[in-house]
Amino acid sequence: MKKIVIGLVLVVLVFAAIVLGGCGGTQSPTQPTPTPKSSIAIKATGRISAEGKVVPVRSAALGFQSGGIVAQVPVALGDSAEAGKLLAALETRQLELQLAQSEANLAGAQAKLNQLKRSPTAEDLAAAQQNLASAQAAYESLMRPSANEMAAVKADLEKSKALLDQATAAYERIGGDSNPHSGATPQRAQLQTAWLDYEKALTQYNAKINPTNAQVQQALAAIQNAKNQLAKLQPTAEDLAAAQASVNAAQAARDLAAEHLKNAKLVAPFSGRVTSLDVKAGEFVAAGAPIVRLADTANWQVETTDLTELNIVNTREGDAVIVTFDAIPNLELTGKIARIKGYGENKQGDIVYTLVIALDRQSNLQRANWGLRGRSSSDAKNARNDISGDSRDSRKRPSGDDRQSRIG
Repeated sequence: MKKIVIGLVLVVLVFAAIVLGGCGGTQSPTQPTPTPKSSIAIKATGRISAEGKVVPVRSAALGFQSGGIVAQVPVALGDSAEAGKLLAALETRQLELQLAQSEANLAGAQAKLNQLKRSPTAEDLAAAQQNLASAQAAYESLMRPSANEMAAVKADLEKSKALLDQATAAYERIGGDSNPHSGATPQRAQLQTAWLDYEKALTQYNAKINPTNAQVQQALAAIQNAKNQLAKLQPTAEDLAAAQASVNAAQAARDLAAEHLKNAKLVAPFSGRVTSLDVKAGEFVAAGAPIVRLADTANWQVETTDLTELNIVNTREGDAVIVTFDAIPNLELTGKIARIKGYGENKQGDIVYTLVIALDRQSNLQRANWGLRGRSSSDAKNARNDISGDSRDSRKRPSGDDRQSRIG
C-alpha cells in the first residue's frame, strides 16, 4: 500500500503581536489586524495548499465565578506567571463575614450533636425524671384536685371569711367610715388585712374548682419542658440523625462560603504569559466575564484554517509536515498532524476542516507570536513533501505546466 505523507508550509504574516516590554503605562485595547483573504491552490499532481495560524498548545480566557469590585491586579500585560500566581482579586469583606457566620452556625450545630451523644450521669437522669414527674403531678392537681385538697382550700376560705366578719364588726363598733379618725385606728388596719386574706383564699378556692386557661397552659408548658430536658439526656436514633443532618448542612454552607472566598482570587491555572489584560483595580467585573488571557508561549502548534472537504480525505493523523514561515526567513520546522477535527465549519460556502499540527521542535520559535498566519501547500505523491511559500514568493509559484484551480 502506498504511504501518503502530507507536508504543510505556513507562510506567516503578523496577525497579532505580543508586546513584552514597556508595560509601565495603562494598556489600551487594540483592534485585531484584519485578516487578508488568501486562496488555496490544488494542483493536478496532488499538491494541497491551506492557510494556518500559530497558536499556543495551551491557553485560557480567565474570569471570576462571581461578580464584584476588583481590589488588586498584581500583573501587567506581557508578564510571565507561574502556576498558582495571583492575577487579580476581588474585595472580600462581605465574603469574609459570610464565612464567619457559617462557621458560627456550624459550631452551634456540632455542639448540639455532641450534647446528644454525651452519656448522662445517673444523677442528671434522676433529676430530669423527677422534674417531669413533678410537672405532671402539678397538672393533675390543677385539673383534678383531690378531696383533701378541696377540703383544705375550703377550710382556708371559711376561716378567712370568719376573720373578715370579726374585723368588720369591730370596725363598725368604732363608727366605721363615718368616724373621721377611723383611718388611723387599729380596727381599720385589721379589717384591711382580713380582707386581703379572704381574697387570697377565695382565689385559691376558685382555682381549684375552675382553673383559668392561663394556668392550664402554664402547667402543660412545664410538662413539655421537663420532657425536652429528659429527651436531651436520652436521644433517639431519629434525634441523632436530625442533629447530624443539621451539622452536615452547616458544614456544606461553611464550605460553600469558603469556596466563594477562595474564588475571589483569580490565579494562573498553569505557567504562561499574560497576553490580554482587560481590568483595573476599582472596576466592577461581571461573573464569568473574561478579563485575563493566559497562554503557554513556550509550546506552540499550528492549526489550519481553510482546508476544504476536497482535500481532507488526503490527510491522516501522523502524517509528516514541514512548516516554513515567510515572516521568519530561513526558519523551517518539522512536525506531524496530531489531530484532525472531525467537525467541518462553513466558511464562505466551503466546508472547512482544521488540522492540528504538533511541531517536533520549539526552540526556534522565540520570535513566533500568537496568530501568525500563512498559506501552506504539499505534494501528497512525494515521499518528502515539497513546500511552497507565500503567494507573493515567485520562487514557489507553479510553473506553466502545472494545472491548478483556485478556491475561496
